[in-house]
Amino acid sequence: MGDAVVIAGVGETIGEATARQLHSEGYNVGLFARRASVIQELAADLGKGAIAVPTDVTDTEAVKAGTERIQDELGQIGAVILNATGGGGRPINDASVERLRSIFDVRVAGSLACVQAALPDLRDTDGTVVFSGTTYAEGAVSKQIEWGAVAPAARGLATSLDAALDQVQVTYVSIGTSVTPAGTTTGARQSLDASELASLYSDLIKRDQAVTREIDVFLRGWHLMSQDRSKQIVDPKPSWRPCSILYYNTAVVELTPKLTPQWEWGYCRFSL
Repeated sequence: MGDAVVIAGVGETIGEATARQLHSEGYNVGLFARRASVIQELAADLGKGAIAVPTDVTDTEAVKAGTERIQDELGQIGAVILNATGGGGRPINDASVERLRSIFDVRVAGSLACVQAALPDLRDTDGTVVFSGTTYAEGAVSKQIEWGAVAPAARGLATSLDAALDQVQVTYVSIGTSVTPAGTTTGARQSLDASELASLYSDLIKRDQAVTREIDVFLRGWHLMSQDRSKQIVDPKPSWRPCSILYYNTAVVELTPKLTPQWEWGYCRFSL
């Protein structure tokens, strides 16, 4: 594992929570985002070992330059977290080709640019790539046409990179619930606290031998999805009890708290 982690697409939820989690564990963090003020304030708050690199991931040359700066100032890159989204989709009457292209450029082309820029380091360190993904990558998404088209492409990129990179762990985290900034979830939980995902990402990066290619994450007892991913079933049957499970080939094995205490809060699917 290298000294530095690149987090591409840093906002107030997953990106910030992950940066804080990893920095607190001793990792150096390089922060990519188009909004310079957001990452500059975060880097200043984190202090030594964190730098803000204002970057549009759709600009390949900017990604290369930003990656080189992180390497020069923070050291060899051992992980890349791909969190840039490009926004959501719209219903069919409001959907547009331009918006689809814009989201694709961020979510798919931008992710590839980030991985390629750090690839020599990732190979040298047996590093990790984590995609902040979505359950919209599976099934129909009638209310978000553009996002429903791009999400499977991002998932396909993750799968293809995993197949192409023997010594690099590539994990697609399929998130099936809304996410709120760390520490802001109160009362009846209807969203997942970003700190939960930050802990999961940290665990993935720390792994030495075990490899996880895909994980489904849902809020405990909340989101059970129909075939149309934009139509959520929020009143699960009383007989359905959320638990953490491991899919290994055709076997289903329930995970114990000893193995994965941080994953007890939702549904997780692992392909090993």
